[in-house]
Amino acid sequence: MDWVEVKTTSAGTKMLYPMAWSILPIVAGILVMWKLDTIYSSILLAFGMFLSMIAVWLGTTIVPGRVDMLVLLVTPIFALSLLFQPPEIVQVTACIGVWIWNYRTASFLSTISSKAYRCEWDQNRDLPEINGARYFQKKWAERPLFRVGKNIIRGIKHEGKFMLEADSPIDFMDIPHILELD
Repeated sequence: MDWVEVKTTSAGTKMLYPMAWSILPIVAGILVMWKLDTIYSSILLAFGMFLSMIAVWLGTTIVPGRVDMLVLLVTPIFALSLLFQPPEIVQVTACIGVWIWNYRTASFLSTISSKAYRCEWDQNRDLPEINGARYFQKKWAERPLFRVGKNIIRGIKHEGKFMLEADSPIDFMDIPHILELD
């Protein structure tokens, strides 16, 4: 099976501005928390977390199928918990932790978004049975199909052809070797 490297749209620059602007309300929230004892600091921290989540969301819309949805759910859960006014050190730690989480996800999306590997696939054929792979679907469809280690294999339709797309090429005969590396 021949994998062909293709250039895809890069998500890096589109995620840069919301990620950079998310630092401002976080710093303002920490300063307000230090000077005053109000809910405004929690609101500013939550707003900064949401801006960093918007950056990751933009990246996932540009290069879909590379990040699980559960990664995006971390931010709203922690932002909502801030409004219950836990101790200040918990609020700051949670906010900075979630911002780092979103930054790493945005960095991951930025590094893998410039290229992908594709191979043609017969849509009527079943997907190969791979030990250790996590299947989302057993038949070809236009969405993420399965994961081998950190590599998510997606089904796409490009120029009337049915294809498999992955972040790095895999050899279906050499799968145990790939799983040992991840």
